[in-house]
Amino acid sequence: MKVLITNDDGINARGILALAKEISKKHEVTVVAPREQKSASSHSISIHNPIRIREESLDGGFKSYSLVGTPADCTQAGLSLLCKDIDLVISGINRGLNCGTDILYSGTVSAAVEGAIYNVPSIAISMEVDWDRYDEDYTKAAKWISKVVDIAEKNYLRNDVVLNVNVPNVNEDEIKGIKVCKLGKSTYKNSYVLLEDSDDRVYEIKGTRNDICEEDSDLYFLSKGYVTLTPLHFDFTNFKIIDEVKNIFED
Repeated sequence: MKVLITNDDGINARGILALAKEISKKHEVTVVAPREQKSASSHSISIHNPIRIREESLDGGFKSYSLVGTPADCTQAGLSLLCKDIDLVISGINRGLNCGTDILYSGTVSAAVEGAIYNVPSIAISMEVDWDRYDEDYTKAAKWISKVVDIAEKNYLRNDVVLNVNVPNVNEDEIKGIKVCKLGKSTYKNSYVLLEDSDDRVYEIKGTRNDICEEDSDLYFLSKGYVTLTPLHFDFTNFKIIDEVKNIFED
């Protein structure tokens, strides 16, 4: 397959290099990623500023480009300008999980969703890390995404679905398997630390995740040592209540 790989951590992130090296063992890979860190940029796109694209030389022998823009810009430029006939978009490997309702903030997931909007099957892959360290090994996540790609290519490549994959922060031999499950609800207890009190009050935001309350969600299964996979769709319509709301608001 022809695979477009992107991320939101930037072209020089170790996660994207590990992903591209693993996927290029079996597929033709092109990398298009932000030139700088763009985490938590959600599905923003560049409409007021031009984007800048530069060819890069990554260690792997595949075509690589950096883009001054957003993760969604990278997917769009890859599909519309830099590549032809892409069969699959993969976004990641993200440094940190993208699970629960946190996906709404995620540039990693949004870059994959952009592919699905344009009818290209897409996968987002993220790995839990120890935020106090910077020595994580993305090999295990790369192996799991390779398994998911193999299965999807054979049995389930849907052009309107994003497969959101998360890998827990446990040793590779401790991973219990894969669970297909729903998104959990991610909420945080936030504190605002005042750094500077002048005309503008400057705060640093610190947050800790609240307890997991749903035992059938991605958050729960990750905490139990499973790789999680959640099928996502860009249509936010709540079809369960659409008839009820129609009866209330339509004459």
